[in-house]
Formats: sequence, structure tokens, C-alpha cells
Amino acid sequence: MKINHIGYAVRDIEKARLSFEALGYQFQKLTEDFDRNIAVQFGEKDGYRIELVSPLKGREKGNTPVDTILQTVGNTPYHICYSSSDLKKDIELLEAQKYKVIIPAERAEAFDGRKVVFMLNRTIGIIEIVEES
Repeated sequence: MKINHIGYAVRDIEKARLSFEALGYQFQKLTEDFDRNIAVQFGEKDGYRIELVSPLKGREKGNTPVDTILQTVGNTPYHICYSSSDLKKDIELLEAQKYKVIIPAERAEAFDGRKVVFMLNRTIGIIEIVEES
């Protein structure tokens, strides 16, 4: 699997984007994922890609995948995402290595409807896997 991006949980996506732009990152269009109650925006610099993830405006107290992280840690990188050519196979391989699915595979607006899955390994933390296009 190839690294796709590093995910950052942020309270205010606009402020975070401006801070990263000051470091030279170029950002794509903001995506609002109403199924997950999050806003997502991808940025890139020197071949490195990041994903900013924040609760949608007006839903800061809602049920989002980043609520616990923001409440306990604050703004922080929280996952590495890998691209997969065979999502089912890679999930099975990782489960055999003691990874546990924490958010089952489902379509994601930020990836044009391709499926993503989140897995946890207690030694290294959270990873995301996204289907290749």
C-alpha cells in the first residue's frame, strides 16, 4: 500500500488551512460530508499530502469521527492513510497483524464515493485505507 495522506483533526478548518498555506501548502476545494458531519480539505506541498478534518460549522457538538480527538488532544495529526488496490484483502491482512476495524468500510464524499475504512493498532494508532480510483 502507498501512503495517500496524513490526516489532521482541526477545530477550525479555515484557520488551519491559512496556517498551512503560510507554510506553502496548496489546497483543493473544501468538501462537506453530511453523512459524517465533517468538512474535509486536502493540501499538498513538496509531494506530501495532508487532509484537514473538522466538524461541519454549526455541528461542532455533533457526532463526528474527530470529536473525541479534538476534545482530548486538540488539533493534531491523527492518522496515516494508505491507498489500496484490494481493500478487502488489505483489511484481512491487517486484521491478521492485530489491527481492528474501528470504522467499517463505507463510501466517502472526499474520495468521490470510493470506500474508506479506519483501523486501529494499539502500537501505532489509527490508519485509514482508501480504495484506489
